[in-house]
Amino acid sequence: MTLNQLNRGQTVILLDLPSGIIRSQAVRLGLMPGTEVTCVQKMPKGPVIIRKNHQQIAVGEALAAQITVKALGQEVARDGKRAQRWA
Repeated sequence: MTLNQLNRGQTVILLDLPSGIIRSQAVRLGLMPGTEVTCVQKMPKGPVIIRKNHQQIAVGEALAAQITVKALGQEVARDGKRAQRWA
């Protein structure tokens, strides 16, 4: 699965980033393999807006198609908070 295939509210872990300057710029933003991010918004034929902690980052559609992710299976509510699990 790639970053551009996410649905709004879906939380994933980044697995692989393109090499070169794009990878080094992503690392400067704290985006590296193993980082957990949440899809805040997905524009049709446009960028994917992701959230890492309290930071929102817009990733262009072409770049998002090159970033491999793994779904965590946890949905995030519209208010941006993860659903509580009660025992």
